[in-house]
Amino acid sequence: MDPSLHLTIHWKLFTRCLAISGLTEDSWTEENERALDKFIMDTTITTVVVYMDTSAKLRVEFSMPQPGQVAEQLCYFTRKPGAIITPEMFDTDVQVSTIRGDSTERLLHDMTCLHAPAVALSMNMEKSIKDSYTNNMHCYFASLTGGYRGETYDVYKMGGNTVLYIPMEALQSNPEQASKDKKLVQRMESVIIHWTDQIKELLHGQETMQMWDDCGLLEEIAFWKTRCVKLSDVMQQLQKPQVLHIKNILELAKSLYVQRFCKQVEEVQDCSRQAESNLSYMTMLKEPCNQLAKLKPSDVAPKLQHIVSLIRIVWVNSDHYNTSDKITSLFCKMSNEIIRLCCQSISLDRIFEGYVLSSKQNLSDCIQCCQYWKEVYLHASETHQKYSSKPWELDETSFFVVVDAFIQRFRDLLEVCDCQHQFARWEDGQQRALPCFSGCQGLEFTRSLQKIEGNFHSGLQSLRSVGKGILDVMDTGWCNEFYKFHASVKDLEMLMRNLINSVFKTVNTIEEGVRLLDIFRPMSTREAIKNTTDEKVEEVYNIFNSELKMVNKELNQKKKSFSDHMPRIAGHTHWIMALRHRIDRSMEVLQKAHFIPESYSRKQLILSYGQMVQVLDEMVKKNFSEWNQNLDGEYRKRLEQPLLLRCKHNHAKLDINFDTNLLNLFSEIDYWDRLKFEVSQCVSNIYQEREELRVLRERALLLIRNYNRVIATLSPDELGLFRERIQLMDKKIQPGLTKLMWLSKGPSHLFIRDCLLHVDKVQLIVDGYKVSNLSISSLCHQISETLLIRLDGKTMYRDLEFKDDQKAHQQSQLQILLSAHQEITEIMTRMYNTFSRDGSEVQGHWLAFTEKVDQMVEEALRSNIKQSMKKLSRAINGDSKTTPNPLFQVLVTLHEATPQNTPKVEFSPTLTKLRQIVTIMPQLIDTIASIKRLPELLNLKQSKRKPINIVIEQDEEIKKIQAAVATGMTANANLLQAYLKTWDKYRDIWEMNKDTFIQRYQRLNPPVTSFDADIQKYAEKANTVQQEETVLNIGFVRLDCSPLKSFASQHCYEWQTKFTELLTHIASTRLKEIHASMQANANRLTQPPQTLDELSASVKLLETLQGDLAKTEAQIPVIHEQFALLEKYEVPVEQDVQEMLGVLNGDWVWFQQVLIDSDIMLQKQKEKFKSSLILSSEEFKKNIQATLEEFSNTGPFESALTTQAALKQIAEHRKQLEALKQEESAILQGLGFFKIEQPPSKCVRVLEKDIDHLQQVWEIRQEWNSNWNIWKVGQFVTLRTENMESIAQDTFRKLSKLKRELKDKEWDILDFSKNRVDQFKRIIPLIADMRNPAMRDRHWKQICKEIKYSFDQESADFTLEKIISLGLDKYADKISEIAGAAIRELSIEEGLESITKTWEETFLEIDAYKDKGHFRLSATEEVFQALDDNQVILSTMKASRFVKAFEQEVDCWERRLSQVLEVIEMILTVQRQWIYLENIFQGKDIREQLPRECKEFEDVSSSWKIVMGRLHKDNNAVKGSHHPGLLEKLSEMSAKMEEIQKALDMYLESKRQVFPRFYFLSNDDVLEILGQSLNPEAMQPHMKKCFDNIKHLRIEKARNWIIRGICIYTPLQNTIINTTKGKQGILYSCKCM
Repeated sequence: MDPSLHLTIHWKLFTRCLAISGLTEDSWTEENERALDKFIMDTTITTVVVYMDTSAKLRVEFSMPQPGQVAEQLCYFTRKPGAIITPEMFDTDVQVSTIRGDSTERLLHDMTCLHAPAVALSMNMEKSIKDSYTNNMHCYFASLTGGYRGETYDVYKMGGNTVLYIPMEALQSNPEQASKDKKLVQRMESVIIHWTDQIKELLHGQETMQMWDDCGLLEEIAFWKTRCVKLSDVMQQLQKPQVLHIKNILELAKSLYVQRFCKQVEEVQDCSRQAESNLSYMTMLKEPCNQLAKLKPSDVAPKLQHIVSLIRIVWVNSDHYNTSDKITSLFCKMSNEIIRLCCQSISLDRIFEGYVLSSKQNLSDCIQCCQYWKEVYLHASETHQKYSSKPWELDETSFFVVVDAFIQRFRDLLEVCDCQHQFARWEDGQQRALPCFSGCQGLEFTRSLQKIEGNFHSGLQSLRSVGKGILDVMDTGWCNEFYKFHASVKDLEMLMRNLINSVFKTVNTIEEGVRLLDIFRPMSTREAIKNTTDEKVEEVYNIFNSELKMVNKELNQKKKSFSDHMPRIAGHTHWIMALRHRIDRSMEVLQKAHFIPESYSRKQLILSYGQMVQVLDEMVKKNFSEWNQNLDGEYRKRLEQPLLLRCKHNHAKLDINFDTNLLNLFSEIDYWDRLKFEVSQCVSNIYQEREELRVLRERALLLIRNYNRVIATLSPDELGLFRERIQLMDKKIQPGLTKLMWLSKGPSHLFIRDCLLHVDKVQLIVDGYKVSNLSISSLCHQISETLLIRLDGKTMYRDLEFKDDQKAHQQSQLQILLSAHQEITEIMTRMYNTFSRDGSEVQGHWLAFTEKVDQMVEEALRSNIKQSMKKLSRAINGDSKTTPNPLFQVLVTLHEATPQNTPKVEFSPTLTKLRQIVTIMPQLIDTIASIKRLPELLNLKQSKRKPINIVIEQDEEIKKIQAAVATGMTANANLLQAYLKTWDKYRDIWEMNKDTFIQRYQRLNPPVTSFDADIQKYAEKANTVQQEETVLNIGFVRLDCSPLKSFASQHCYEWQTKFTELLTHIASTRLKEIHASMQANANRLTQPPQTLDELSASVKLLETLQGDLAKTEAQIPVIHEQFALLEKYEVPVEQDVQEMLGVLNGDWVWFQQVLIDSDIMLQKQKEKFKSSLILSSEEFKKNIQATLEEFSNTGPFESALTTQAALKQIAEHRKQLEALKQEESAILQGLGFFKIEQPPSKCVRVLEKDIDHLQQVWEIRQEWNSNWNIWKVGQFVTLRTENMESIAQDTFRKLSKLKRELKDKEWDILDFSKNRVDQFKRIIPLIADMRNPAMRDRHWKQICKEIKYSFDQESADFTLEKIISLGLDKYADKISEIAGAAIRELSIEEGLESITKTWEETFLEIDAYKDKGHFRLSATEEVFQALDDNQVILSTMKASRFVKAFEQEVDCWERRLSQVLEVIEMILTVQRQWIYLENIFQGKDIREQLPRECKEFEDVSSSWKIVMGRLHKDNNAVKGSHHPGLLEKLSEMSAKMEEIQKALDMYLESKRQVFPRFYFLSNDDVLEILGQSLNPEAMQPHMKKCFDNIKHLRIEKARNWIIRGICIYTPLQNTIINTTKGKQGILYSCKCM
């Protein structure tokens, strides 16, 4: 379409038709224009809608908007289907309309006013259709008007109105006529039912309002006002004539729905009166509630009392609002108003953003407001009950529970604010500064505090995430999150307490403690933390108290507490003043800490401080008084003493002889003067001369220092060299030691001056000696630094360069060494001139000095060699910080291959040769061999010490360095070998056999890209080899790999040559093959086909070639690529191959034309064969239809047929079907060849499916008949019901599936077979019950009795057929009951068999006892466990109602097991008694003392032996315990042994009466003693029990036993009492325990 024409249609036609208020040209956007253009251009779009949305934006859309999106008007355009919009056809092809207001409301209005009357007056419509349409139309109009029967959309309901839909159809005739039209009456009943539902919904609105828990009093007032209007409006509609007309129609028609409608109308009238009454009372509350809504929570108190009074007035005076429920509802709504008011005043954002102070104030006001509301209500309640007879019986909890919940919620928010103030440092929108902690752990404490704040903010954000649910007490989210928050705060409290404890561990001063208390003051409002901070306050007090105690302790200490330079008394006073300042500063800090509360500890601390200050002041005054009293006037006499004296600890040195008391006096006076104390006149005069004495004293100290320096400078050996000069210096200073005093100031000054001059001269000589010594030390250092190895870290050596260079360097360094040695010799000669005239003693010291210098030279040379070797070691090994620099350059080369060896990478020079070059130690020793010792040079005598070079060569440290060099060489050699292995990745370049690889490569037939990649690979390998580091450092060796890289590049070139030769061969061969293939295929296709097979072969060949065109054509570029690749690498090609390659593209075009010509020729041939195949197809359709009709008429569908005959007929039909399928396959194959799509015949498929199903049915019947023939003659006892039931279920399932698949087929055989199997299925449960293995003869007799017929179930003639003939299926329930009882009885029978088997296998463990033919019973736990288990089982059996058949056997087993239990328990009892007495009666003494009892025990023992011997032979638990008379015999034995036990007890009692100490022992202990009466030692273990503090006895035997001693034990000590009798001596020897 022309764009100008398009624009004309757009603006002149469409915009002209738009009648939308507020629409201007600026309202159109590009999106709107594109949408309108799309409607014009796209004929598939039938409708476009233009409207202004609620935000005053123009919308152009292709569908109707949702309700509520349109502001006022909507304009729509519709076109005729497929019409193209042009200016000429616009009016005929496009329909335009404008809708004002809601579209649904407009639709309702138009259809009610226009469409409905037309339908009602229409006489052309069929009555049934008209009735149906009218009914549906009324339902639709009713749904639009007032929501019809659950419909959600309602035009008037959205505005809050209830409008009754009045059908115009009912108004067109009088009620009498209309009531006779049943269809009309039914439609009117639907309408009046709808009216009833609308009225019900309106009346239900009050219940909805009462269920609205969140509304307030204002909503309640608005509700009653709206309800009055709605009910009044409905009453007006109900009084309309149209409504009354419809009501009359239904009344005349005697409709049952009119009565319900009238009842609803009366209820509307009652509700309207009630609403008006309630509104009149509720209006009193409107103005107070409006005023309340504008107040803040802190200002609502006066208004609440007024509102409560008004509510009470409503309650007392209203006719309808006078119930407890409604007044309770009003109070609930009042509570809602209070809560809403509080919630509006709370800003959650401010709370969670840190505005703590203002938010806490708001929350506190809200809490007070809610609490005051409760107080006002309770006060009103008390007043009402006091003065009114009407009881105030309201459920307070219903409207205060929410208030209490909100109070708790406000308190929770207060807790949140407090936590922010405490844990996050928030004040009112700003955070307090982050505290700074001192000490090395300060940063750690700060991080801990920040971590606590981070954890708190994390918990706070989780709490804030509840959102609106924070102020919704019904939302459990807040409770869950606040519980987590509260738990996290508890954790934070613990962390904060730990932090406080940790921080205060570093506090040592009052200032720091008070500062930390101030930091943690906000957190101390929490109870847990407050306890901690209170403890820390006490700790701060304790610090100050400790300071006071420390001050007190220091005052009480006797040791000196001030510096040495300070005088005693004045210094002590100064120290006391410092202590005073110390505690004053701490007290000042505490007094400024106003936030620390007053406490008993604080008061005690202040009291202690005052007392300490008073003590310190008194001590200062006391010290001055003491010092002043101790002054004397004899200080001048202390100056009458010599100036100098000899040091006590070193007599060779001098010391000052000045009285230190004078110095102390001067210092005391100076300090007291500073402290503003007045000094006495007696010491003030000498204090005036202190300056002159100070100068003289300092001069004397200078002389002493110079003299002592000379002495201190010289060592003991050097003092021997300067002996004569020191003697002259001592003679000069002698007067100062004897004559000159401190009072003679003039002579003393002159003496000191002369002595200083003489001492300075001696000092010059000593200094010259020292300078010479330093020169010798410097030369020795030069010798040690003149290294014999030159390694600058830059020079690299090849082959023998290193050896030659080092040799030249050693010769030059040797000259330097000899020069230094010569200079040392000359210095020694000059030094000797100073001492040459001194005595022999000095000469001896000189010889020792010469030896010392010679030793220094030796050490210097040793250091030289050592440093040289270390330098070499560093060059080889490097140091701990750096790697060694390259010292040698080594070539890496490739040793060419030989017939015996492959190419190999090697070093040049080799590593062995390199090791020989570095071994340089022998050369260094030879170099220093020419240096001689100093005594030989100075004294011209042969030294007795070894030459210097020999001593150095044998030095152990130098040997270790030499070993380190060798180790470094070895390590570096390993690294070089490792580097050599890095070239192994290129080994295939020179090691792989090129010819063998190329042969394998050719067999793989690789593509051109592979050739290019492989050629390029070796080019890249050559490039990679070239990119390898040519020169690199490994330790101290620099490797040069250029020879190796050259050899590797040569091998890569040879590989490229091999690949290009192979590519030339492959490309030439492939080119020749394609050329020959095109010639041969062109010759085959040009021959016309004579038969369909030849045609098929030619077509297949053509299709193959056409299908391979792309493949063949793809080979041509490959060939060109191959030759292009050869050209790329400049490989020569044969001339004939080049010519063939040049015509390849032309030959390919010729071959394609041959294919086109052959295709045309073959198409003509195909048309000839096609017509004959179509005729054959039509004939086949007729044949298959006839065959299908024949099968439907003659198929074996009747159940009367035998299985063999039916299957034979089915086989004949299947044979016909196979013939048809083969014919169809041939036809379809032929048509498929001509690409004629003909689906397989449905008739063939239907016929095949029917034959398969029919055959399946007959095969199922055949299988069932065979099974039935087997089952019916089979003996009953051999029937396998599980198999029968499985086969029946499977057969029935197959037949049911076939029945569902063939539901449209009426095959008699299928229904007959299914019914027969179903009948058999009902018999299977009966057979299963009768085949139950629990069935016994008694059960079969019961069955015979029930059916009144006797049979033998085990006989051969009792078959399934017999069962059916007897009609046992009629007694299935009774037989099932008998079988169930048999199962229960079987479980009892099996239980008894299990018990019998258990006791047949249960044996008593009878073991031998003491090898005397006696036995004993052991390990009875399993027997007792079996007894318990089986007795429980027998009890359970007896409680069963099915035990009757086994009652005697159960009773028998109960008696048996009871007997077993009694016998075993009696055996154990007798055995325990017998073992006890048997041990006792073994003793000879007991047998003599109790002969009768012993005889009785022997009789019992003999019987016991017989009983246990019998049990040992037959140890079965049941058989052994049921021996005749066994239980009675055991009882008799037990009674007899009890009598023996009593006699034994009487015997022991008699012994205790003789010796009462036996009362302290048990029966066993007494029997042990009595049984060994001839052995006194048997008493020893029991001594401590019988006698206090006696541990044991010392017993010796001569003729008789004699007690030689008693060992007595006491808690404090061990005492030994020795006893002797007659002439026997003390033979006691005991180690006390």
